[in-house]
Amino acid sequence: MGALILGVVLILGYFYQSYHPHRRLRLVRSSGYHIYFKAGLSGVVFLLLATFTWLLIDFYDLPSIVVDNVKYTSELTFIEQNITNLAEIKAFIIFIMAFIYCYLHILLCRLFSDKESVYKSLTSIANDLEMLVVNSTIEVTPIRIELDCNKVYIGLPETPDFESGEIKYITLLPLLSGYVDEKKKIIFNNNYYSHYEEYFNSSSEKETEHSNINDFSIVIPVSGIVIASRFSIDAFIAFREAKKSVLTTP
Repeated sequence: MGALILGVVLILGYFYQSYHPHRRLRLVRSSGYHIYFKAGLSGVVFLLLATFTWLLIDFYDLPSIVVDNVKYTSELTFIEQNITNLAEIKAFIIFIMAFIYCYLHILLCRLFSDKESVYKSLTSIANDLEMLVVNSTIEVTPIRIELDCNKVYIGLPETPDFESGEIKYITLLPLLSGYVDEKKKIIFNNNYYSHYEEYFNSSSEKETEHSNINDFSIVIPVSGIVIASRFSIDAFIAFREAKKSVLTTP
């Protein structure tokens, strides 16, 4: 019986942690015994809440009040007196109540969750790369991504998908692309922004494969990223045109 109760508590807690809009982000980043502790703690909380509710119902004898107000009082009393597994039925009812509390809490959190609360949750668990993508998405500022194949992209990241708990791919609307040469100098050889202007400002009525600018987005695996940072074209040009500094000693 104890193993059954423990199993129900863990299942209830895991369900809560998995479907809660904020706690899910923490759960998928946990491993080993941390998952059991998180699930167990949540399950115990809802089970205690359901038990407390049942104790209140039993203290005020609400079932008897309901029975006294129905026509089949004698039949219900007979059934109650002849039930042999009443304790198991009470335990089952408590578990159902705990699940209802859990589901209602998840539903309320989803209904009243806003972008600000989600952002606060992300800031406490996201790594630097994920926060760079999130902030750049909110502020609509370009970022620079350098891949392990020496390919470089400058673009606007799209809203990251945290459904799996962490960012495994970055969707980027490219503005510039190029490569890093042997001298570690960035060479841009593709200007997507000029292409977008020409493509979408064209008066041609011919049907095209790309009817939306998001059709030009590219998906980059995080595992292939070497460097990621914010990007300013003005700062980039200023650094390129600046004279080389020479360190001298007295």
